[in-house]
Amino acid sequence: MNQRSYARRHAVLAVFAAAFALPVQAAIISASSFALYENEPGRGSLTQLSGATGPLSSISYADGLLASGGYGEADFGALHASASAIAAGDQAQTRGQGGALWIDSVTFSSASLAGGAFARFSFSLSGGLSSMTDPASAGAAANSTISAVVRANGSQVFSTSGQLVSRNGAIETNQLVRGVATNGVFQSDPVTSLVGTFSFDVPILFNTPFQLMAEMTAFTQALTSFGGDQASAQSNFGSTGLWGGLSAVHLADGTLLSGYSVSSTSGFDWTTAYSSAPAVSPVPEPATYAMLLAGLGVLGFVRRRRTENAVA
Repeated sequence: MNQRSYARRHAVLAVFAAAFALPVQAAIISASSFALYENEPGRGSLTQLSGATGPLSSISYADGLLASGGYGEADFGALHASASAIAAGDQAQTRGQGGALWIDSVTFSSASLAGGAFARFSFSLSGGLSSMTDPASAGAAANSTISAVVRANGSQVFSTSGQLVSRNGAIETNQLVRGVATNGVFQSDPVTSLVGTFSFDVPILFNTPFQLMAEMTAFTQALTSFGGDQASAQSNFGSTGLWGGLSAVHLADGTLLSGYSVSSTSGFDWTTAYSSAPAVSPVPEPATYAMLLAGLGVLGFVRRRRTENAVA
C-alpha cells in the first residue's frame, strides 16, 4: 500500500478517532464507507468515493471487471459493516471499506454501593471473510479483514479481528485474534473462531458516569499485476455486531453485587440485549456481483483458450 493510499484510507476513519476527544456525556452513532478503484497500467490514476458520515453510509462502484463497495450502519447496541472488492486484468486495484461506531455515557447508580466493581457484558459477532484469486494468476492478491473493539473510558475491554489473504490461488494469511479484558487487564490471544458471543468485564465506579463505545470496520482489497489476473475479496458483517446485555456486576474477587440501577445518555438499556433487526444494504448489489463474476469467468475461459491455441 503506497503512502498516499494509506493516508486516504485512514482519513475515512478520522471521525472515529475524533470521537475519543468527546466529553463523557456524549451519545453518538456514526457510520462511514468508501470505494477506491484504479485501472490504468502503472496505477497512475486513483479515484476514491467516500460515503457521508451518518447513521447509514453505503457506497459502491463498478466498471467493467472492477468493483468495490463499502457499507456501514450503527445504532446504540448494534454495529453493521461490510465491504467488497473485485479486480481483473493488467495492474488494477480496488478497495472497499465500511465502518460503524456508537458512543454513550453510562452510569451505575446505587444508594448502598460505592467504589469500583466490574460489569460483565457480552457482544456477539457473525459473518465471514472471503479472499479468492485465480490459481493461474501470476500477480493477483485479495485481502479481507474485520475488526471490532469495545472501549470503556478510552481503554480496550474487548476486541476481535480477522484477516484472510489469498495470493495466486493459495491462502497466504488466515489470522484470527481476540482480546478479552479480565478485571481491567487486557489480554490478546490467538483463537480458532472469529464469530460467536463473547463475554468481558468493564470496570465501573458506582454513581460515576463513564464512556462506553464500540466500533467495527470491514476492509477489502483486490490487486492484479498482469492481464488475466483475477482477485476478489468480501468482508460480510452487515447483520452483526450486537450487544448482548449485562449478566452480572461483581467485585474483583467474584462477589456478586445487587441493589443498583443503570442509566445512559442515549436512553438505551445496556443491561438488555439489542433486539431490533437491521435493514441491511448489500454491497455491492447482487446483480452487479453476478455480472462481474460472469465477466471473470469469461476472462478465465478466454485465457485458457489462448493458452490451448498457443500450445497447439
